[in-house]
Amino acid sequence: MNVVSDRVQLPWIPGIERPKFVFYRIKITIPTRIPPSLVYGLVFLSILYIYAGGVYDLVEEPFARGSDAQGNPILLLTDQDRQFLIEGVVAGVVMFLGAGGLYMIAEAATDPHNPDRATTYQGIGVILLLFAFLVLQSMFNCKLTGDCL
Repeated sequence: MNVVSDRVQLPWIPGIERPKFVFYRIKITIPTRIPPSLVYGLVFLSILYIYAGGVYDLVEEPFARGSDAQGNPILLLTDQDRQFLIEGVVAGVVMFLGAGGLYMIAEAATDPHNPDRATTYQGIGVILLLFAFLVLQSMFNCKLTGDCL
């Protein structure tokens, strides 16, 4: 916020002493273009919302939590057409981690001048991608067979 001081001329009644203070007009300028980091952040948050099943949560009313017949809490609903709220959020975050792994692998290929950093990026990317794949595959197997850990 930029503050520019322009003196404001106030009318005054003759014969009455004018106060010794001055009013300044405050000018507020807004940015003329949207920062790219804000655009990237909004795109990533919207992708995470879609991955986490935000549209499903709007259309259907998901179960917030669940339990089995003995009252033990369960995290994955074994029905393939339904999901718990936390199940969608966890799946979305894990998919986002996998996408981050793919991004790290792509960044490793674009840095030819620093091979140590490229190797580190590639290793972290492969680890994130494998972690995301294994977690999502185990979640899917749990939903499909009903045999959860």
